[in-house]
Amino acid sequence: MNASRGWRFLLPIVALVVSLALVACGSDDDDGGGSTAASTTATDTGGGGSGPEVVWLEQGSGNPYWDAQHNGAAEAGRRLGFAFRAVSGNLDPSDQAATMRRLVDQNVNTIMLNAIDPKAMAPALRYAQEKGVNVVDLYGSDPLATANIEFDENKVGEVAAQNALDLLEQRYGKPEGKVAVLTGILGQPVSDQRARGFTDYMAKQDGVEVVSVQPTEWQADKASATMQNWLTKYPDLSLVYSLSDTLAVPAMNVAQRQNRLCTRDSDWEDNEACVAFVSVDGIFLREVVDGRLMSTQLFSPEWTGYKMGSLAGSVANGKPFERENLLNGLLVTDANAACVQRMQDAMTNDTASFEFDGTLQEIAADDYGCQLVDDGA
Repeated sequence: MNASRGWRFLLPIVALVVSLALVACGSDDDDGGGSTAASTTATDTGGGGSGPEVVWLEQGSGNPYWDAQHNGAAEAGRRLGFAFRAVSGNLDPSDQAATMRRLVDQNVNTIMLNAIDPKAMAPALRYAQEKGVNVVDLYGSDPLATANIEFDENKVGEVAAQNALDLLEQRYGKPEGKVAVLTGILGQPVSDQRARGFTDYMAKQDGVEVVSVQPTEWQADKASATMQNWLTKYPDLSLVYSLSDTLAVPAMNVAQRQNRLCTRDSDWEDNEACVAFVSVDGIFLREVVDGRLMSTQLFSPEWTGYKMGSLAGSVANGKPFERENLLNGLLVTDANAACVQRMQDAMTNDTASFEFDGTLQEIAADDYGCQLVDDGA
């Protein structure tokens, strides 16, 4: 294998705790709505090795994606020599800020921060800086942090746009059609950048019209309602770009109930009115394997957590590190979905022995023989 080198995120990925469980069932009758709020209990999740203490200050608790990320970071701690635990921010910016101050007062070595509201965390970040406590900012770049690690969100949007154009060209013989975008929270950097990478790329395409860009606050029920409206307002809608699988799947379910979903088994040649979906994050990678979702970009939680934990470990152990770090997702289509699913299953089921060194592209191609439909460069 080649060695290599908010509110926000996931969540896009991570703001949909119960929605994950709902849409993971894959029922055509479930639009992902009616979810309840995530648990706000301030629980600690311990794990990892011994050595300097690293604490992941999470947005909340009870989210399967977060839990998988924490497992990856704990594994980094076991291998690289730091004690790890995860602490909930209770889905409340003021609670998260207060928790961070307590961690600073406890003299933990390094805090991994997935901020709910970056602006609300600024005083706590300054407090950590004054007290000499390291902070690794996750999913963003904060000038007050010791180090930052995030996905290259503009590239994520561009990759989705390129893939969408390929699909539109297959459909119409040339890249054209009406496209809509399901976003997260307006003004949130992750959401805005991920959407802008897509819309800016599409703006350069003469035949493509982006008819709507709709915020959803990362809520499945709002994605469902938006899709219902789009199906009425845009009877000739060709494709939807979703900033998260957790938004795509409930919207897909709405389209499918009205016989408007393009699938691998029933595409636009069979149904001229169908709508294709491309998405981000890979939480529901199985939907690509099963042919309902045309593509997604895998942000494997175990791999992501391991990479973030490794950076925090370098900071905590006084080893060299880069202050600014970008991660790239792995584009998954029907050409490589089954193979990538095997890789992701191995990460989930055998985290303790999985070889996390390298990019997702390198691991997929070199260790699992998966076809790369985007090189991630």
